Amino acid sequence: MERMKNCEYCLVRYAPSALRETHVPIGLFLFDDSGQLVRHQITQDWRPVRCLDPEADVALLQRLPSHFDQLVAQGRPDNSEGIATEPSLYEQLNHLQEEFAGSVQIAAPRGVRTDNPEKEFHRLFREHVERLRPRRTKYLRREGSRPWVHALLSEALKRHALWDYLQKDISVEEFTVPGDGFRIDFSYRPNGIHRYLHALSLERDWNQAKLLSYTFWRIRQKAEASLTAIVADANPALSTVQSCRQILLDSQIAVQPLSELDGFLQALGGEMRAG
Repeated sequence: MERMKNCEYCLVRYAPSALRETHVPIGLFLFDDSGQLVRHQITQDWRPVRCLDPEADVALLQRLPSHFDQLVAQGRPDNSEGIATEPSLYEQLNHLQEEFAGSVQIAAPRGVRTDNPEKEFHRLFREHVERLRPRRTKYLRREGSRPWVHALLSEALKRHALWDYLQKDISVEEFTVPGDGFRIDFSYRPNGIHRYLHALSLERDWNQAKLLSYTFWRIRQKAEASLTAIVADANPALSTVQSCRQILLDSQIAVQPLSELDGFLQALGGEMRAG
């Protein structure tokens, strides 16, 4: 069995404004426990950047890979003692933020343990940068469905830098009965209080709303908790929308429409970081 290694990775992010905490990951660097670079890669798919900032200078961003390749080469030892004469790669990455006036950011390094750094790099890149975009595009065709809402919620959580603070796909059987297969999408726990987020379609998920209502009732019997249903904007005159919303509200489940999601997540982020 391979020995577990302590590694660190840094995300490269695009941010349209240095004054807001809204950004999208565009690349990743992975370093081993000695500080040596394992691998780096920048995305070739700039659609999330254009979605976040239609005025982004994509032509400039497309030159990032060659720029990073130069930094990597400069960071390698170039003398007989094997000592690099240039500043470390990580120092140069931080200087890069100044060159791009904050639009390209290097996130603080995060630790990860792995017995295969190369394999771990590909896993991290898929999770943080690629994020299964083709699958999400499929869901987006069914506007208003729960998968559609979940995809947009996930994208927004990553854009607001909240993704790594959350538990995902949470089992509820400890609150209901053993073997209960229902799972809640996201959870966090500031100051010991369980807070949950779950995507829902008011037009199509009447039965899901009843199940969520029962589940939350069982959770509150055993723990202090709150639950917010993230929903697509729907015609309030529809009877299915009215009944589904009433089921949630009667169960003390908050309803948060996608159209107001950014403001909600900004407040949530302040609560999470304060807690």
